[in-house]
Amino acid sequence: MALSPSLPAQGSSAVSSWHVPTIGAERAWRTATGAGVTVAVIDSGVDADHPDLAGAVLPGRSYVTEAGRTGPRLLALGADRRRNGDEAVAHADPVGHGTAVAGLIAGRGGGSGSGVAPAAEILPVRVLDDQNRYDDSALVADAVEWAVDQGADVVNLSLGGHYDSPALGSAIEYAAARDVLVVACTGNQALEGAGESVWFPARDPRVLAVTGVDRSLRRWPTAISDDRTDLAAPGVGLWAPAAGGGYKEATGTSFASAVAAGAAALVRSAQPELSADEVKYVLTATAGPEGPGIGAGVVDAAAAVAADLDRLPPQPFELRARQEASAPWPATVGTAAAGLLGAVTLLLRARRRPAAR
Repeated sequence: MALSPSLPAQGSSAVSSWHVPTIGAERAWRTATGAGVTVAVIDSGVDADHPDLAGAVLPGRSYVTEAGRTGPRLLALGADRRRNGDEAVAHADPVGHGTAVAGLIAGRGGGSGSGVAPAAEILPVRVLDDQNRYDDSALVADAVEWAVDQGADVVNLSLGGHYDSPALGSAIEYAAARDVLVVACTGNQALEGAGESVWFPARDPRVLAVTGVDRSLRRWPTAISDDRTDLAAPGVGLWAPAAGGGYKEATGTSFASAVAAGAAALVRSAQPELSADEVKYVLTATAGPEGPGIGAGVVDAAAAVAADLDRLPPQPFELRARQEASAPWPATVGTAAAGLLGAVTLLLRARRRPAAR
């Protein structure tokens, strides 16, 4: 990922918000703008006071200590957070990564017009420290479960690493069993052609794995991709809100993931009866055209919002195989084995979740 220095907003949106028309977001807005959908941004925090995010950010939670290190202490976030102390978390996003991600998902258009789902709400959960890193994947797992319990419909993870995490895998299972779609970036590599494997958690079969493309709709050369990539989204030279005000140009699969998460929010808003698995399938089935290293192709929000699930072709063997390879879900009320439809799917479509812990 890369963030350029903050620049003035004037005249910028026409130059750098190219992702909005590219994925058909403006056409999708005729049907849905993300209203009623909550997207959890598990990241470096979110500047809730940025004009593009005014009114979009819910109270959240931080897993980062006052010293800027990830740890077990929980600190509240939000525009009205901790007025009587804890100045270290008064500005929720010291590195700006999460604010850019949130703006690309649900920016209200205060200056950049960058949000794919401008009526969605953002649930900020900070797990990245002042160096934009996390020490323990178990904390990210806790953050995912907490976000699910708060009613998130989509969870965006613009983070990851080379090693599997059983704790984070269990949290993804927890989200899937409660009808929450997890979207994650495939990762970035330092050199073109390095051939690195898709990061975890994106390579978990229950996650929508998103790589990045440039304006020509070709994979960004240092965006990681392999046969576990589900689809692609714009991820180069995107105009996004900067923490503290202004705007930044953002590049990386982190931001492609945000664009895809915004598209998922539009689908969940337009077709709330669809389960998380069905939303994932609709997004991949309507993406395109296919190309080297971009999975099913570039996300098409307008086509996904308008899709009739019953008229789409059956899920391809590769997707079914990925689902069947995943760990089984608990057989309890409101859950189902991966890929199972029927009566249990109706429970999933009811979107019932346990009360917050």
